[in-house]
Amino acid sequence: MLTTGRCRFCGRDETPGQHRAPGPICAACVEAGLAIVRDGEARTSAGDTTLLRLLPDAEATCDHCGRHERLTFLGFRRPLARVSCPELESVICEPCLDAAGDLINKTVRES
Repeated sequence: MLTTGRCRFCGRDETPGQHRAPGPICAACVEAGLAIVRDGEARTSAGDTTLLRLLPDAEATCDHCGRHERLTFLGFRRPLARVSCPELESVICEPCLDAAGDLINKTVRES
């Protein structure tokens, strides 16, 4: 299910033909978020907001799943990689970014 409205990470309104994942989060912010998770480098969104990777010990939880850590197979707690937009007070974790990207890609392929 895709959604409409302002992106919670760049603040831009949806334009015709643009797809957004629930949250809502736009494709450009999903792409930037995944790049930040990979390399840790802060980026400026298409809406001119700051996107940055949270430190592992940050307590901020993902706006989508409500988690900030995961349990490993052996029961150890490990922090989730998370991306934040301080200006819009939004946080998303790597698994939710992946799921949002998969959803947007699937919808684009079916269009």
